[in-house]
Amino acid sequence: MNKQNDTTPVFSFYYIAIDTEAGITAEDFISFVREKGVHIPCYPGWRWTLLHGLRGERAGQFMMLYEIESASQRDRYVTADGNLTPEAHAFWQQHPQAQPLIAQWKTFGTFSELPTIYTDYQLLADNPRSTVPDGPRYQASSEGEPIARVIGIHNLALRPGVTADDFESFIAANHHRIDDYPDWKFRLLKGVRGNRLDQYVVLMEIGSQAALDVFYPEPDLATDQAAQFASAHRDTKAMYEEWKKLASFSGSPQLYTDYLSVAESLK
Repeated sequence: MNKQNDTTPVFSFYYIAIDTEAGITAEDFISFVREKGVHIPCYPGWRWTLLHGLRGERAGQFMMLYEIESASQRDRYVTADGNLTPEAHAFWQQHPQAQPLIAQWKTFGTFSELPTIYTDYQLLADNPRSTVPDGPRYQASSEGEPIARVIGIHNLALRPGVTADDFESFIAANHHRIDDYPDWKFRLLKGVRGNRLDQYVVLMEIGSQAALDVFYPEPDLATDQAAQFASAHRDTKAMYEEWKKLASFSGSPQLYTDYLSVAESLK
């Protein structure tokens, strides 16, 4: 069920590693990407955000998050096995200025291409009532603090005897009951290509690190504000308890990482 259609976005995760043996630091890499890497063009309908692990499994590590407007837009440029299509090769030939930038990127670390570990995820559900608006996940500002959203990626697992259809049917019928914390947005994703096929992920997009810390200033340590929110949204809490009968929930003991957005494509 929940087959991907042409109006459903695709989220692709690419694990990125910097060349620490060459003396590259996280600060070096972030500075390069903000100054030059952001000028690498994107395929039409694509955008990427560079993420840096705040806490959890991959704290201190990097990931590139691509959001693609539809599966068909992805398929124009990347095949099912992760290779480039003829249209993708033509795109890069039409943007020769990108090649020196990509080559320079690779002196700092890996780029989002094979053999980099990646997964394409299908969007199964989200919260349309979230207060997180559409817009950049990272944007510098000359007048104050940049926009720098937190992206939480929490892996899930089904309980014994629960099928994918059981879980996805429950989510389809009940995700409307979810009310997020202010400035948080819930999405449920399912791996459809790459290295984590058929695995589920909660992607939590949070407006800022401050908005995260209001409710979880430390890993798995909820504040009084979180408890008060749960008390005021009892149906959401009840839905989560029903969810836990079918699958694990976000947070420990499942693997997760909360990332900070540190750069985003301009084109």
